[in-house]
Amino acid sequence: MTTDHPNRVDADNGDRYSPLSGSSSRVESPRYRCPVASCHQVWYRHQASDAIPHCPIHDLALVRDSKVH
Repeated sequence: MTTDHPNRVDADNGDRYSPLSGSSSRVESPRYRCPVASCHQVWYRHQASDAIPHCPIHDLALVRDSKVH
């Protein structure tokens, strides 16, 4: 069903998802870790506006790990 109304979605295409060509479903999130080598506290940044937290054990700012997940 097609329509001339700009806010309506064609019923045949409105309920299907097609990713952009060349895109993947994987989202890259930088990993942050406690700077204390023996500590296993990690945190993943999901948005650039997220404030980087402190380690709840050592009260030190988490540092960016070289790996991106």
